[in-house]
Amino acid sequence: MQTKHAIRIVLSSPSDVEDECRVMDGVIAELNRGVAHGRHVVLELTHWKTDAYPGFHPEGPQGVIDPILKIEDCDILLAIFWKRFGTPAKGAASGAEHEIRTAIKARQGAGRPQIMIYFKEAGRELKTPEELRQYAAVLEFKQEISPLGLFWSFEDTADFERKVRQHLTRYILDHIHPTAGEPTAAGSANRVQELLRSHRRNLQEKFSTIHLFGEKRRRSEGTGDMVDINVGFVPLHVQDWREESSPPTTPLDIDHVFFNDGPPRHFLLRGLPGSGKTTLLRYLAHRYASENNDCIPVYMRCKALDLSEGSLEDFVQQQLNEDSDSTEVREALCDKKRFLENNMILLFDGLDEIEHAETGNRLAAELEKLARKYPRAKIIAASRPISVRQGDFAKFRRLDVLPLTPEMIQAYAEKWFGGESEKIAALQQSLAQRPRIRDLAANPFLLSMICFTFEQGGDAALLERRSDLYEKCTKYLLQRAYDPESSAAAKSNYEHTIEILKDVSLRFFLWKEDDFPVDHVNVISRRALSAETLGRPEDFLNRLEAETGLIQRAKEGFTFVHRSLWEYFTALALRDKTNDFVIRHAANPDWEEVVRLYAGLLQNDDKVVELVNGLWNLNRPLALRVTTEVKTPAAELLKPLIAKEEGNQSKLLLIDGLEQSLRLIAATDQQKLVQETLDILLIKCQERDCEVIYHAQELLEKIGLQPLQPGGLIYELFDLAHAAERQQKLLADPANQFEWIEVEGGVFWMGDDEHHTHEKPAHRVKVDGFRMAKHPVTNRMLAEFPFGSHYSGYGGESHPAIGNNWFQAYYFALWIGGRLPTEAEWEYTARGGKQTKRTQFYFGDAVEELPKHAWFGESGREHAHAVDEINPRTGKENLNPLGLANILGNVWEWCADWYGGNYYQNSPEFNPKGPTQGTQRVLRGGAWSDYADLLRCAFRLSYYPTDRSIGVGFRCAQDVR
Repeated sequence: MQTKHAIRIVLSSPSDVEDECRVMDGVIAELNRGVAHGRHVVLELTHWKTDAYPGFHPEGPQGVIDPILKIEDCDILLAIFWKRFGTPAKGAASGAEHEIRTAIKARQGAGRPQIMIYFKEAGRELKTPEELRQYAAVLEFKQEISPLGLFWSFEDTADFERKVRQHLTRYILDHIHPTAGEPTAAGSANRVQELLRSHRRNLQEKFSTIHLFGEKRRRSEGTGDMVDINVGFVPLHVQDWREESSPPTTPLDIDHVFFNDGPPRHFLLRGLPGSGKTTLLRYLAHRYASENNDCIPVYMRCKALDLSEGSLEDFVQQQLNEDSDSTEVREALCDKKRFLENNMILLFDGLDEIEHAETGNRLAAELEKLARKYPRAKIIAASRPISVRQGDFAKFRRLDVLPLTPEMIQAYAEKWFGGESEKIAALQQSLAQRPRIRDLAANPFLLSMICFTFEQGGDAALLERRSDLYEKCTKYLLQRAYDPESSAAAKSNYEHTIEILKDVSLRFFLWKEDDFPVDHVNVISRRALSAETLGRPEDFLNRLEAETGLIQRAKEGFTFVHRSLWEYFTALALRDKTNDFVIRHAANPDWEEVVRLYAGLLQNDDKVVELVNGLWNLNRPLALRVTTEVKTPAAELLKPLIAKEEGNQSKLLLIDGLEQSLRLIAATDQQKLVQETLDILLIKCQERDCEVIYHAQELLEKIGLQPLQPGGLIYELFDLAHAAERQQKLLADPANQFEWIEVEGGVFWMGDDEHHTHEKPAHRVKVDGFRMAKHPVTNRMLAEFPFGSHYSGYGGESHPAIGNNWFQAYYFALWIGGRLPTEAEWEYTARGGKQTKRTQFYFGDAVEELPKHAWFGESGREHAHAVDEINPRTGKENLNPLGLANILGNVWEWCADWYGGNYYQNSPEFNPKGPTQGTQRVLRGGAWSDYADLLRCAFRLSYYPTDRSIGVGFRCAQDVR
């Protein structure tokens, strides 16, 4: 039997860090079972409070303590400070300082001990002169030792426990080399495979059950609140992220995505709260461990990840160490042939829950680095949308967790009610008759609440808002445990329990700690617990876990079984606070769900209005999302705010915030939020800025609405029902210079191989027949248009309407039942239509002939010619073979297309409409002040759609019906 070497740790501390000193015993015991055991060493902890005994010495108490501690011979001196520095000893300001200086002197001579010093940064209430003096001494000492080495800070006892465990683990791995030990078969392939099979069986068992909300209240006593994962898991669908302007992607089943050996091997799952991300990752861990292969799933909660203290590889190794039941297993898993190779699946859960801000900001980049470094490992990470930026995880396959389909909801209900066909049918009928509840049921966590609530109270118990549903379900669970109707004492227990849960939730949410130790609950809830109505804190928490299923045991105490419950009780606690308190935290993305649930809990419309008004100036997108949670009509909340918006930039930001909100709310709320908000902006507030209107139209179309069809917002705003009447009125007045030219469809050569790169290659294009206006839109015509801003003073009524940006041109054409021509249509008509020639101009290539056909080269002229002005060189209008006037020269003309410099290289042959997106639109034709080359039929100009110029006009086109 090999003798284990002892690593002796001396603990040095003043009296105000007793909590931290106590957790050291647990850390030492844990390490002795794990990594220390594997390196054939044992950690021994020495502290004067536990190892010293009474005695006298000429140098005082420290003289008695020093021979017992033997600091010169220890391996590690570990010191902890908070507010107290201690009492003077042996020429030092405190015993702790004396011990540290002794260790420093010993290390200078012998290279040991290792010195680890920790400073607690938690809140400090310093009330007396002595407390101030003590803390000043701590700060002075901290400043003095800073140049000598590295010390560490921590927030609370739990944070200290995590850090000291990690640091001692790293010390052992760095300083203690593995020894041969007793002869074993661990080196043989058979032994390794046996160890790995056993490890996979353990993982399969670990992930074989899931917590199902309310399940404990439905099952026989003693069966627990966990259910078989194959029974409780809803087989979700996922979908590739839909990028801007891309068509909808196909829903995918998880077997197709995650159990396919082909690329890609790295995935990001994005899902709303309660969408089933954690359950899916646990299910995947169970499946991977159960499959007949060598897969090693590693499931990791990211909450405590701190990249300033170690790499992602260290984090994975730490989890492997926790998962392993022996040193042999851990060493087999961490062998370089297996660690992060193709048999290992890394499951990172809760990227949005990371406590360390810098780590949260860096994690996407670090995971991408890990994927590049270990391409054969499979990485699956999960997060709420609020924590994922658009450009993150570009090398991962990015997937959205989809809402449950009606078939999935039906299958889940059948599992829940265990074949009780009448209840299943009744629930299905309720969902069919109440669309809002049916929408909530598409979320797995809310579906479990709906099933539980329906089981308790039938259809009448079902509520149509998330906050109400949480409230109803948690009340059912707590009332069953405490039965407040039975006695005054029971009612007191029930009320105290809710108050404690609220208090604990809010405090730990503020601290960003979702595990709450028993002793902290005791401090927080001392007044309620001292009434002896609930018993000792640990007994109270054990009972709450056993009888309600709302909380469960965690590594550092207890935690809520689902983050959404924690957020709900935090929101409940906020009802006792002011709106100002809530609004102060609303800029933090971590508070998104809490603020929205809090809004849903508000019973007073005035408080809802106050909340939305406060959020509007701080976090406008969140203010919009809050309107989906409350009973107060959106128009009542938003119209006064939107009506005050001035200038198009604030309104464009509003639309952008609305679009950014879509990924953070349920699919069924998206259309309602967009429709209601844009109805207020466009219709109720009578928006007139065409750029703002166009961006609103794009958003409406993006979510699947048809704003240009009867009943649509744009149709209503522009009164498109009367567009044909307006057109006929304009056509009937000759002074408008408005006339349609019928253009027969045909084939032509578009572009030019002899000139600019963006005109190449010349290519065959076929266009269908359409109508084109003989003249550009005139000032007289545009004067009737009640949208946008109009230029004035540039010519008379018969002059081209210039200075309009692309959006105004687009909507004027729409307003009269027309549209802007495509770039292909414009060039087709400019060349003369069906009789087109492959020449620079519709009449040929002779530039010297151009003055007979177009106004150009007049740089000294202030504005364009009238649209029907006679050319003195010919005695007639500048008409091309189709009868179009001034198609070349006079003013540039907007086309419908986005501009693409390389578009011609792959443009379709039939009716091309330009790129699907871009930053600039197309102008064609040239202006009165330009030189001849710009008037060529093939010449293309890109121009920002927001820009205006006195040289830019437009003419309308129309489909042939």
